[in-house]
Amino acid sequence: MTARALSLPEGRRGQCLALGITLLAALLLWAAAAAPLLGWYAARQETIARKQMLAARMARLEQAVPGLRHAVARIGAGQGTAQMLLAGGSDAIAGANLQAALQALAAQAGTSLDSIGMQPAKAAQALRLITAQVSLTAPWPVLLAFLTAVETAEPRMIVDSISLNLASVPGSGAPRLLQADLSVTGFRAGGAP
Repeated sequence: MTARALSLPEGRRGQCLALGITLLAALLLWAAAAAPLLGWYAARQETIARKQMLAARMARLEQAVPGLRHAVARIGAGQGTAQMLLAGGSDAIAGANLQAALQALAAQAGTSLDSIGMQPAKAAQALRLITAQVSLTAPWPVLLAFLTAVETAEPRMIVDSISLNLASVPGSGAPRLLQADLSVTGFRAGGAP
């Protein structure tokens, strides 16, 4: 063997080889240490952000507790329940009141109900759940106005099981009509059905 075969390249060739080895070592170091550390760091940041959001939500809920306790105490004392519960000494009367309220809210929103049917009332501790199955056809803004009116109405009502279908094919300038089927539940004081 000659001395030349064992020696490292010199000059421009040696510099390129040294640069290549350095880049390869840097890539190996990145793949072995830096990339996993950055992935772990990103995962920790995401976990911390989730925990901060949860802490902020818990703080908001904690601030709401005194007001909720006061509202529960008022309801337990019989104050404020008139605005929250359907009037009526029986499920049938409360159901008729719920139907009338829904028809008035629909008219206020600029539409009318296609159909309204009552479901059997259910007991829920000291309350009776009075549920109406409602169907209406209206443009999207009118439907939103109706749902907003129901949500903010007194007596209190809960909208559930909303199903939306396109009722009209969009034409020249005509508004798109949506067919909405939904359940609306009101509450009345417990007692006899």
